[in-house]
Parts: sequence; structure tokens; C-alpha cells
Amino acid sequence: MTGSSVVRAGIDGLRAVVKGEVLVAGDAAYQVVSRTLNVVGRPAVVVRCAGAEDIAAALRYAGEYRLPVAVRSGGHHPAGFGTNDGGVVIDVGLLDEVTVLPGGDGRVVRVGTGATWGRVAGELAGAGLAISSGDTAGVGVGGLLGGGGIGWMVRRLGLALDSVVAAEVVTADGVARRLDAVNEPELFWGVRGAAGSLGVVTSYDVVADRQPTVLFGNLLFPWTQLEQVLTGWAAYMADAPVELSSSVQLPPTMVADRQAPIAVMVCVSGELGDAGRLLAPLRSLGTLLTDTVTEVPYGDILTTEQMPPGWTPRMRNGLFERWVPELVEQLADARRRMPAMAVDVRALGGAYGAVAPEATAFAHREAGFMVNGVLLGSTELHGGQIDEFEELWAALAPEAAYGNFLSHPTAGDLDRCFPKAHRDRLAALKDRFDPTGVFGTALTVPPTEHVA
Repeated sequence: MTGSSVVRAGIDGLRAVVKGEVLVAGDAAYQVVSRTLNVVGRPAVVVRCAGAEDIAAALRYAGEYRLPVAVRSGGHHPAGFGTNDGGVVIDVGLLDEVTVLPGGDGRVVRVGTGATWGRVAGELAGAGLAISSGDTAGVGVGGLLGGGGIGWMVRRLGLALDSVVAAEVVTADGVARRLDAVNEPELFWGVRGAAGSLGVVTSYDVVADRQPTVLFGNLLFPWTQLEQVLTGWAAYMADAPVELSSSVQLPPTMVADRQAPIAVMVCVSGELGDAGRLLAPLRSLGTLLTDTVTEVPYGDILTTEQMPPGWTPRMRNGLFERWVPELVEQLADARRRMPAMAVDVRALGGAYGAVAPEATAFAHREAGFMVNGVLLGSTELHGGQIDEFEELWAALAPEAAYGNFLSHPTAGDLDRCFPKAHRDRLAALKDRFDPTGVFGTALTVPPTEHVA
């Protein structure tokens, strides 16, 4: 038998022990779960796991046939980490429980790693609870929590992973482990920022916030006031009250009029009674064209992301400790030259920066701002803009980056995501729990013996 026929022959044995689903090319659901938002994969098999035992079986199968492993939650990572070609995809979409646990003041929620944040928000709304997640309803819990979670309450509550108090994970040896500050504390440190390189998380215990509603919306200003608005916004957000989270959105000129307004997006959480005072400096940044800020349920602010056919977004970002005037000039000039590029500038600080850098595998707590750029459209449409896009980021020269927003990560990005002290700790964890590198992407710190 050929190698591929041997692998196919093992599918029946895998199906015999898996309680979930085992899918191969030709099965009805294969086309859906073998792809991610940006990447169409061709894995040999997709295992839709119903629990830790199924994950262990999928890992044994991958080990027996020496196949690469990918883990798929919501499939939204821009680099396509949730699929592969010719390997095993462990899909955790069936693990989507959302349960408020007894005790803990009714705020500790067990969230299955395959749930989407839209589902989480919907399930918790009736209890008046919310978890600061990302900003997209369809993103999976596992992917976002594993790498960070910069959402609309980041300045008041920190990263989404900062609210995690326990996790359950299946490591490369197929063992299910309960992690918290007491049980396997070093591995617990690692999964909060580098979970995808250390195992398959099945659930997280997260402390939710009593936040049924928030104030959310856009403040629109003329495009001619870009420098004035962005400079004033950055100055205010550097020390703004933590109840206010905000970003500045610059739409790509290819899908919007070149005179499309600048959007200052705002979210006020916590006590809402003082929101007028918090928002007044933002409303006076320039000539206010539109103000849509209103009180809404937290779940309503999560957007729905649909990718047009053929689009392959190219995404980069940088974390910056402080805002400098040159950033305004560089972004404005680049936007004029690259009609496919959208820009999103987010304010950090507050609770995000109150966590010690060494407390979690996510390190960059000194950052005050994140600049995120995306080339929208197809690769063919991007054309020469790809080179200009990469030149922009070389010129911006960020020393740190957010791994969840990188579509084409490089070795340099791995260094930007994890400082040396963090890489050393993660390499030691790989030595203990995944010495052969079962779990690996371009943003995975390898075991010690593989470190150059």
C-alpha cells in the first residue's frame, strides 16, 4: 500500500473511537471545516472532537502516520493556522458550552473553546454578564483567548485572557490537564498568550463582568482633519479614564470615497452616568459630522465578519509604547499611496498595562497604542501595494506585535511577539510538554533543542 492509502486505511479505526465526527474529502461538511477565513486547506482528515478523548485519539492518529497537526476553533486567524495540507485538523467547534459556575459570586463562566464570542455574549446577556472579548461575533473563544483578546473593554478589564482563572488542556501526549494558579502554574502561564503552541485547550474558566449594556458608537470627522483628529485623540487616550476604550478607523480608499470621514469608535463600560464628561474631549477633536453613540447590549457591538470570495487580506500590526507625531505623517502618506489599505489605531493602557509583563505569556504591557493595517481585496488587486505595505512596516519599525493580527508572520514577528525571557520560558515548556513539536506555527517558540 502507498503512504496515502495507509493513512486512508486508518480512518476506519479513527472513526471507531471518536465520538464526534471524522471527515475526509468528499464528506459534506469537509469543505466548511477544512478552511479558515482566509485560507482553503486540504487536510487528510478533520476530526470534530466531542471531548478530550477525541482530541487524544486525533493526536495518536497524527503521531502514528507522522502527519502535521492544526487546531481549529473559529478559523479566524488571518494566517490560516486552523488548517493545513495533508495533515490532521483538530476541530473543537463542538466544544461550545457556556455555563455560569456555582460560587464565585455568580461571575465565573466555563466557556468551551469552540464557542464563538457572539454565542458567549448571547448566553450571558440574560444574567447581565459580559466578557471583554475581541470585536467580532464569529471569532472562536480558543483562538482569541490563546493569544490575547484586545476588545472593547480592554482599558477597563485588560486582555480577555487576563480574566481567565483556569483552563483544561490536552497536551501532545494525549493527557487532559487542569490548569490554574496552583495546578501546573507554569503551563497555565504559557496558555495565556501562547496556548496554540502548547496543547489543545478544551475550556476556560473566565471571570465575567456585570455589564449588561455599554455606550458604543462612532464619532465621524472630515477626512481633511486627519492630522488634527488623530493627534488630539492620541493625546487624550494616553491618560483617559479606563472606562473609555477607543479606536480610530481609516477606511481604504478603494471601497470608500477618498473623502470618507475619519471614524473615532468609542465604548464606555462600567458606570455609564459620567459618559458625557468622558466623551466631551473626543467630540471636540474637530468638526463633528455624526455622533451615533448610544446605550446598547454588549453583545450588539460585536460585528459580523463576512469575507467576499477571492479576498486574501494581508495584515500587520505594531504595538507602540507612546504616540509620536511621525506616526500620523507615515500613516496618512501610506494611505494615499495604498488604496487597498485600511488602518485601525487602538488605544491600550489602563487595565491592559496594569498587569506585570512577566505575569502571562503575552508580554507587551507597556504598549499604549496598537496600529493595525490591512490590505483588503485579492492578492492580484494588491499588486505592487504588497511591497509598499511591507516597506511601511519596515519604516514604522515596531518592536512589539500582537500575534492574533498577523497574516504572514515571520521569524522577526516571533521575536516581536515574545521577548527573550518569554521565549526561554516557552521553550522550556515545549521541552516538557511537546518536545517533538506536535503543535507548531510560525508564531511557535520551538523546544530548546531546536532553538538556534
